[in-house]
Amino acid sequence: MDKNIGRRGDMGLYIHIPFCHTKCIYCDFPAYPHLDAYYQSYVEALIGEISRRADGSSVSTIYFGGGTPSILPIDAINTIMKAIYKGFQVQKEAEITLESNPGDYGRDQLKALCALGFNRISFGLQTFDNRALTVLGRSHTVKEAIDNVCLAAAVGFEGLNLDLIYGLPGQTKKDVHHNIEVAASLPINHVSMYGLQLEKGTRLSYLVDQGSISLPDLDQVDAMYDTMVEGLSAKGFERYEISNFARQGQYSHHNLRYWLYDDYLGFGAGASSFYRGQRITNTASVINYCKALSNGLAPAQSVEIIDQNRGQEDFCFLGLRTAWGIQAKSFRDLFGNSVEDQFGSVIEELCGQGLLQVVPGGYALTALGAKHGNYVFEQFIRD
Repeated sequence: MDKNIGRRGDMGLYIHIPFCHTKCIYCDFPAYPHLDAYYQSYVEALIGEISRRADGSSVSTIYFGGGTPSILPIDAINTIMKAIYKGFQVQKEAEITLESNPGDYGRDQLKALCALGFNRISFGLQTFDNRALTVLGRSHTVKEAIDNVCLAAAVGFEGLNLDLIYGLPGQTKKDVHHNIEVAASLPINHVSMYGLQLEKGTRLSYLVDQGSISLPDLDQVDAMYDTMVEGLSAKGFERYEISNFARQGQYSHHNLRYWLYDDYLGFGAGASSFYRGQRITNTASVINYCKALSNGLAPAQSVEIIDQNRGQEDFCFLGLRTAWGIQAKSFRDLFGNSVEDQFGSVIEELCGQGLLQVVPGGYALTALGAKHGNYVFEQFIRD
C-alpha cells in the first residue's frame, strides 16, 4: 500500500497499561495481575518507546487503555504524559482519555488527572449487579462505581463513558434494562455496551466447559441486544457505532480513528499501530517488552504491510461499524477507484437481503445488518 493511504492530518496515540488488580474471568487481553514489581521498569520502557518513535506529529487524541491504567500512581501517569508532550505536538483541544477501575482514584487523583490534560474517563463497570460483579472477578461494588462516576463529573471531566456487558451468566433482559436505567441516570455522555464473548483459554471458558457456569441462550442474548439498543435510544443516546452510544455528539474521537481508517501509534506491551500503511504489533510479554527497550531494540513482534487489496477490505468493514458506513468519496480518494467497482455485487446482494442500505455518501448497515454485523463484514473479505 502507498505510504500515504491512511488519511493523515494528525495522529492518535494509544498507551497500553497491561496491569490489573485481578484477571476478569472473561478477559483474553494482554492484562496481568500481581506484577507490581514491574511497574517502574515498564513505565521506563514506555518512555523509551515513546522517545524512540516520537516525530513531532500533531496529536489530536490520546488514549490510556488496559489492563487497568488507573492501577498506576498519578506520578507515573505524569511521567508518561511528559514524554508524550516532549515528543509530539499535542493539540490544545486534544481528547485525552484514561480507562479506570471504579474506586482506584479518589477526588485528589481525579483532579490531578484533569490538571495533566485528561478530559475524558472511561469506567469499566460491566454491570450494576453486585452478584454478577463477584462472579466476573471484578474488584469494585455498584456503590463504588456510582460514587466514582459522580465524583469524576464533579471534578471536571467533560467526557464520561461506561463500559457495560450483556449476555452475562445468569443475566436476564430485565437486568439489561436495569443497567440502562441506572447508567442513564448518571452524569455520563457515552456508553460502550458489548455482548459477552466466550474466548478460549479464559477462566470463563473453562467454567462453562465444566458446567459450573451457564450462559444465556442465543434467543435470550438476542432479546438483550434489542433491549440495549431500544433502551439507550429512548434515553437520548445516539448509536454511532455497533457497540457505542453517545449523548449530544460526544463520540469517542480516538476510537473513531480505528473505524475511519486513520493513523495511530500504539505504545506498550501488546499495543498495535496503524501507520503509513503498516500494522505493527508489539510483544505482549511485559518482560520481553521491557528487555527489548532496555537493550535499545524495537519491541515489535510483527509488522504487516497492508496492500491495496487488504486496505480496501479493512476500510469497508471498519467503516460499516459506524453509522456513516462506507463513504464512497473517501474510498475513491484513498484507493483511486470506486467502492462499487470493487464490491458492487456484494453491496447489491447485501442490500437485497436487507442488511445494507444506501445513505448520504455511501452505504451503511440496516438495523438488521447491525445485528448480524460479523456476517456482513465477512462478505467484504476477498479470497
